[in-house]
Amino acid sequence: MRPPRPGLAWSRARAARRAEYAAWMSSAGWWQARRRWRDTWIARFGAEPTCAVCGAPWTLRHGDLHHRSYDRLGHERFDDLTPTCRRCHRTVHLILESQPAWRRLGRAQATDLIVAQLSRSSAAARSPKQDSADGDGDGPGQP
Repeated sequence: MRPPRPGLAWSRARAARRAEYAAWMSSAGWWQARRRWRDTWIARFGAEPTCAVCGAPWTLRHGDLHHRSYDRLGHERFDDLTPTCRRCHRTVHLILESQPAWRRLGRAQATDLIVAQLSRSSAAARSPKQDSADGDGDGPGQP
């Protein structure tokens, strides 16, 4: 269980929720839920899951499922979880926890916006760069 953000203390209720989360995440039930989630993904989309941010292959062993909501912790629905690689999952959390404005949006909406933003950035970084519109390398549309 991660510690509270610097300068903040957790209430007893918050500490209890974090302990419940930690217990669930390390349980056999969570691993069964991950397998069910993966099976549902394949049934819906006909392919193995990929990271929602960078498109890397997602596996039961090396993929993370980011919780868009903790409302049903222990009874997550398919859409409560977003597949991410470990690196992208850490990045989503860094951004989500960086500004109170993200938390005010609500976890699901903030997650969706952050994932979309990171996905666009990741796609732009992966796309081949072209020096010019006419392909001769001397600038956009230059003769």
